[in-house]
Amino acid sequence: MNQPESSGPSEPEAILDSFSQAWRRYWEVYVELQEQLYETLRAAREVQWLAATDGQKQSEINSLQRELFASIPRRLDYIPLSQVSQDLDSAPSKIQELADALSSEEEACKKLEAEIAVLKRWTLATREALQALRQ
Repeated sequence: MNQPESSGPSEPEAILDSFSQAWRRYWEVYVELQEQLYETLRAAREVQWLAATDGQKQSEINSLQRELFASIPRRLDYIPLSQVSQDLDSAPSKIQELADALSSEEEACKKLEAEIAVLKRWTLATREALQALRQ
């Protein structure tokens, strides 16, 4: 018995293919952002060291930074697709889990944007204060 030839992928296949392309673009942007965040952390850490005016302050800053760096989440581990359930009955819950995670991530990005704005203001204030000291 021959299967009828189709003119292309079915609608669910096309949607899933488009989703896969969107996921790859998301992943690329995510990795770029993560790398930029690590670079920003490094640069901010170096500026924070300027506040180490004595041994005790240096020790406090070092301790705080150790604690903060210990709290950085581990990078995601790869899980082969063969270990992922492809049961269509679980698809709605997986899709809902993704939707919930994306909503949570969106809120976290808003918080990150707010904290970036604060750090930028303090960076400008610090730059201006250092320039004033040099004059």
